[in-house]
Amino acid sequence: MKRVINALISPIFAMGLALAATPAMAGHAGQGVAWARVIDSQPVFQTVRYPVDEQVCWDEQVLRREPRARSAAPLILGSIIGGVIGHQFGGGSGQVALTAAGAALGGSIAADAQHRRNPDGYYAVTETRCSVETDWRSEQRVVAWDVTYEFHGAIYQTRLKEQPGKRIRVRVAADPIDY
Repeated sequence: MKRVINALISPIFAMGLALAATPAMAGHAGQGVAWARVIDSQPVFQTVRYPVDEQVCWDEQVLRREPRARSAAPLILGSIIGGVIGHQFGGGSGQVALTAAGAALGGSIAADAQHRRNPDGYYAVTETRCSVETDWRSEQRVVAWDVTYEFHGAIYQTRLKEQPGKRIRVRVAADPIDY
């Protein structure tokens, strides 16, 4: 009876070992995958600079012009007086030209005199001014992990893109050696 049980167990045990080793040997002949214990992992940092646009505002005093209301009467009266004086000189077409020039000059003198007597007013107001300024910021970002691991009593190092756990997968290769 023992022989029968041993005869059945041996092939089942051998088949179990073969099935267990199959995933480790998948891929290329002579290569497999195993797990190694992580001893240490340190982040690898890189300094990254990036622009930050910020709106900056301030209050500023600004002068505003307040135009005064002016009457048209001095302008009209000055034009009439200037036209009459200009008409006194010259003759023919020259008289017409001097009349027109006198009217224009008289109107201008009257407008300037009115402006001097009643100038525009100015007053200060506070306005908020804004502009966008670009400020540069820097920060340290983790770009990789330097990992120290142990596999079959030997210590190895590698760089990974992501933080490892307590173990990492390693590729195991077996190459025959010529005798």
